[in-house]
Amino acid sequence: MFNRTTSFLFSKYGEVFKTMPEPESSFMRNARISNVRLRDKQIHYYMNYDRPVYIRAISGIIMLIVATKEDPQHYERFIIHRVVKLRPDTMFNFISVSQNARYEICYLNSSKYEEISLPQGLPIVYERLVPKIRIQEILCCYYQVRNSDYFFPGEAHNYFELTYVDNGAMTTTVEGEDYLLEKLDLMLYSPGQFHTQGTGPNTSCSYLTVMFEMDFENPYLLTNRVYHAHKEIYNALTSFIKVSNMENMYDDDLMICYLKEILLYILQYDFKEDEEVSSSPMQERFESELLNEIIQYINAHIYEQFTIEEICHQFSISRSSLQTLFKKNLKVAPKQYISNLKLNKGKLLIKESTHTISEISAMLGFTSVHYFSRKFKQEFGITPSDYAKSIYH
Repeated sequence: MFNRTTSFLFSKYGEVFKTMPEPESSFMRNARISNVRLRDKQIHYYMNYDRPVYIRAISGIIMLIVATKEDPQHYERFIIHRVVKLRPDTMFNFISVSQNARYEICYLNSSKYEEISLPQGLPIVYERLVPKIRIQEILCCYYQVRNSDYFFPGEAHNYFELTYVDNGAMTTTVEGEDYLLEKLDLMLYSPGQFHTQGTGPNTSCSYLTVMFEMDFENPYLLTNRVYHAHKEIYNALTSFIKVSNMENMYDDDLMICYLKEILLYILQYDFKEDEEVSSSPMQERFESELLNEIIQYINAHIYEQFTIEEICHQFSISRSSLQTLFKKNLKVAPKQYISNLKLNKGKLLIKESTHTISEISAMLGFTSVHYFSRKFKQEFGITPSDYAKSIYH
């Protein structure tokens, strides 16, 4: 992400204006204006003036490299936006982000100019944002289910192949080395790699195969290794499979984008935390709707005394599953959630001053007013009676 010169971060180096100074201003009457063509993608030195300098981009996209004389090793990069006025003694130079560009620089005739070598003697280089992986074509993709004792004797071909196991397990031999792919594992074969696939005597397997042509200088970074689909890889795979079954405009392009996303996450595999896949999108949708129904049920019965077992029976869910559902989504146990809800409702009823504390305790299904009072103080740090007095006063 680039910053522009209009960013507040640029303020220590200069100011930004909408236009150049007026021609009749004292600065412009004593200034020289140069129109400079720019193509360089790197710089080898800083420029420096002892007086203010005005700069504006005429065409193209230009990156301004700036540093201070006090700290020349620390430089910052800004895309030139609007007219820039650099402070005296600010060190700077330009890099053309676009293929070519042109800028205008305005400085006083009396200014002293110098070129200052970069501190380490190494150039500052702009790394272009260009793709390093190019997928030309997805040749085929298909989903297969294999029973136990399946064996494919092997092949080598002139394209990349991705295998993703979504259930069961598969063994594969690549150039004489054996690998085991279990649920949510995937592996890539590069062009020319001989590989076999098979299942064990008591193991079935369902898996996705994608064959594609790709330009990539370093295929060894992807191959000869089993990867486990962490959350980002899994989501990209899910999107790829979903789009492959649709017939909308540009779905082919979307498939290529998702396949490239999968490959990029694999290349970044060792630099990311292994966030496991918690559940499928369908499971997440089911949990969300179930939790919503349970919460609605609790709110509808807030004035009743009910148990966790009654909720489990109502929604045909085990106590441990209910516990997991609340902990995962609300970060609280169901019993604590109900207690908090009742206590907050009690606080609201006390504030309305239409019922006694004993009546409120009974309305909310507490076993006794003393238990209600104790829980209320634990939650809010004050007894119901003292809270009622504080409202009255």
